Amino acid sequence: AGPIVRVRASGGRRSALVFASPGRCVSAAMRRGLGRSSSKAKKEPVVPPKVNTAAIKELFARWADEPGLMTMDGISRMAEDLHMDPATDVKLLALCWKLKAKKPSQIDSEEWEAGLEALRIDSLEKLEASLPALDPRDLDKRAFREFFKFVFLFSREGTHRTLEKDIVHALLPIAIGERSAHTVPFLDFLDATPPATRVTLDQWCSFLEFSDKVPKLDFAGYEEDGAWPLLLDEYVEATKKKQAASSAGEAAAASSSSSSGKAKP
Repeated sequence: AGPIVRVRASGGRRSALVFASPGRCVSAAMRRGLGRSSSKAKKEPVVPPKVNTAAIKELFARWADEPGLMTMDGISRMAEDLHMDPATDVKLLALCWKLKAKKPSQIDSEEWEAGLEALRIDSLEKLEASLPALDPRDLDKRAFREFFKFVFLFSREGTHRTLEKDIVHALLPIAIGERSAHTVPFLDFLDATPPATRVTLDQWCSFLEFSDKVPKLDFAGYEEDGAWPLLLDEYVEATKKKQAASSAGEAAAASSSSSSGKAKP
């Protein structure tokens, strides 16, 4: 070890005693200062991979039904090329949502190009590989509400502002997945309504909120004077009556069975 020398650190920090050796004299305080300097070094910004815009346009042309537009026929062909069932795979709706499709049942070329460029996708293989990450089951509540609302708006027919109950019957289980315990009984209730019954956007979105606030079929948390749409109030009333009738029937059957068992031969 060399002789002891006093080294004064920069920045006004007190000096420290260290051993000096030929060509080397570094204090602990100075080493800490060097560490801070290196940690503040600017990091190179991450540059996203480039995408082939021409290839993105070629993909659109592959499924477009007319210049600048892909209708549901083209969207269905795309789904089949991506090994999805266009009638049941929710990831197809999630893809249209990610592309920010504005009009019902169609995607225009600008939405397609901007959406795929944002997703960094420029080939059929990349598009198919991206599908698992589009599964809406992984969305948080806020994002899922946006997606659920989009599903209604995208599934409308023409200029209609409502959905026929037959469309709701097919669409609701796909869109909401396992986020609601009310899907099956609500659709059973809807089946019993008049044929002309249609569902509004407010009713559709309220069903998701209702499923969150009243999570079980015992309807705990439901308030009769709440601000739910009339359709949901009628659903609760009808389902409670159905449950009561079922419970009464089961009780009567159990009583009859018990009486039969006690009867003498």
